[in-house]
Amino acid sequence: MPETAVLEFDIVVIGGGFAGVYCTREAERALRRSETTRIALIAEENYMVFQPMLAEVAGGALSPRHVVNPLRLLCRRADILKGTVESIDWPGRALTVFAGPLAGRVVVRFTQLVVSLGAVIDLRRIPGMPEHAFLMQNVGDAMLLRSTLVSRMEEANLERRPEVKKRLLTFVVVGGGYSGVETAGQMIDLFRGIHRYYANVALADIEVVLVHSGERLLPTLEAKLGDYCARVMRERGLRILLGARVRSVTATRVLLADGSEISSATVVSTVGNAPHPLVLDLIEKNGLATERGRIVTDASMRVPGHDGLWAAGDCAAVPFVKGGWCPQTAQFAYREGAALGRNLVRARRGEPLQAFRFEGLGELASIGHRAAVAHVFGINFSGFLAWWMWRSIYLMKLPRFDRKLRVMIDWTLDLFFPRDINQLSPRYSTQLKEIHLETGDTIFEPGDPAFSLYVVASGRVELSDADEVVSTLLPGDHFGERALLGDGRWMFRARAAETTRLVAIPAAVFKQIVGSGGSLGKLFERSASRFQSRAVIDTLASRLPPDVLDAPATSLMQSDLVSLRPDQSIAEALPILRTQPHSSYPLVDDAGRFVGLLRREDFHDFLKRATTQATTPLSAVGFVAVPSVRPQTPVRELVEHLVRSGANKLVVTSEEGVLLGIVTVMDLATAAARGRT
Repeated sequence: MPETAVLEFDIVVIGGGFAGVYCTREAERALRRSETTRIALIAEENYMVFQPMLAEVAGGALSPRHVVNPLRLLCRRADILKGTVESIDWPGRALTVFAGPLAGRVVVRFTQLVVSLGAVIDLRRIPGMPEHAFLMQNVGDAMLLRSTLVSRMEEANLERRPEVKKRLLTFVVVGGGYSGVETAGQMIDLFRGIHRYYANVALADIEVVLVHSGERLLPTLEAKLGDYCARVMRERGLRILLGARVRSVTATRVLLADGSEISSATVVSTVGNAPHPLVLDLIEKNGLATERGRIVTDASMRVPGHDGLWAAGDCAAVPFVKGGWCPQTAQFAYREGAALGRNLVRARRGEPLQAFRFEGLGELASIGHRAAVAHVFGINFSGFLAWWMWRSIYLMKLPRFDRKLRVMIDWTLDLFFPRDINQLSPRYSTQLKEIHLETGDTIFEPGDPAFSLYVVASGRVELSDADEVVSTLLPGDHFGERALLGDGRWMFRARAAETTRLVAIPAAVFKQIVGSGGSLGKLFERSASRFQSRAVIDTLASRLPPDVLDAPATSLMQSDLVSLRPDQSIAEALPILRTQPHSSYPLVDDAGRFVGLLRREDFHDFLKRATTQATTPLSAVGFVAVPSVRPQTPVRELVEHLVRSGANKLVVTSEEGVLLGIVTVMDLATAAARGRT
């Protein structure tokens, strides 16, 4: 297995949002050229998203490339580590970072740690919302939503059933805060701009519905601004449901708490923010003070009682100069980050720290069609002036001149040309891949990263532990679940023993299947236990006394068996199954040769079929193949057969295949228990 790489830094910042990026930038600026402090910024993406402009990406007013900034250009003196932080060992001053399936895991050691992870979306409280709702958290979400909006228009243009067309052209936005209002406004602008290009879609056919649990939109603004926002957006066609809560969501409906429902195939959720799991884990393991899942800090953003631990942004509860805690907004996040960056350098120099004293400049929200609402420096603005202020302020805050210029060009072109109606979305030929192998071709080696679950379509695959073949896989067999469910690395070597064709199911698809729960997930978990190393098998065998291990299979086998014949009818078998209940029954032919096992649950399922007759033979039920061993096979080999096959029992047969007995896992466990006593 490959060794885990170890990286060491003086300061490590976790999170590539406003707080993390501006903390890193400001620390870089505060450091003198002569200071050798090493800073690392760890983020799941190699860019920072300018969140306030995401709604315009979804509405087609801005290119997604123009609202993201490469971290390596924003933080030129820091080491940018793109990866997912899996765990934080605060007492040991170390992080475990997953860099990717090829690079694996890296340990990052630090002296000072800044936690600036944003909130995550948790929609599990509303049934159906996780499966069916679109989000607006990152640039990928905005691109997917825009592609879906255009796709719905394309489908509706061809649809002739009124109820289906209505469902396609009804769009529900959940949440009346800034993100919800701005997203709904941009959707209306998009539909007003493109509907004329669809011959069979009239503007009156399109409906955007905003569902908000509060009594007014934009509750953090003054009431009259929220009322103005609602009035203007209603005039533009938005249907607003105030004081309404979503009870559940299906693929075709949104059900509300009052019993009403909305027929819609497109739901956008802008609610459901929850603390990051990594932050909750850090709080729990280290007894940190918390405020609704946020790490409580002092005014300098240092975590009290934990020297070297800092927090900022959405995951931090930073004292607000007006009382309470700083709002979880972009303007506070990036100013908290900048102030924290300077304090990091002061702390390393032994200088006094400065308290965060920002009071906020105001709040702005774009509501579409060159209109906005704003509360800036205690003054309320609305309409075109507020919209001009919104664009001007956010343009100034957008990092890097080239991005400012690109956004200005996009906005200017939007004044004179229609919005882009290309449906740009990644398109793949198939999620499944077929792999052709010649004899001797290697599929993977021990320690290689696992990307897929494999199914043998034809040919033969051998799995080897060192030079020992541990399993031979034939058409219909699958392998790879052990690595995908475990550490993501192959334990064995896999090679084609003859010309072979495999079907590869990507790891992401496999994990979706297993993550959905139910019988499929349990099936894979059970089958994964087949693939064990020689060391594991030897450990299991060591639990048996030496005299038992060397004894033949006949010493443990059960020979008093209730067997059936494949040609017996259902009517003939029923009395036997009723009076002698077992989980399974061996099937033998007229000569006593073993054919297979009839499982009781399979028999019950077969009885429920409409085509089953009393005269139907047991061979129609189907049977399970079970590994067989010879009478003289040592018990130590039985252990290996049971582990390698994934079976719970083995049949003991003669050279001619005549059934002599059965050995089960229970028989081995009983022998081991006797040995301990």
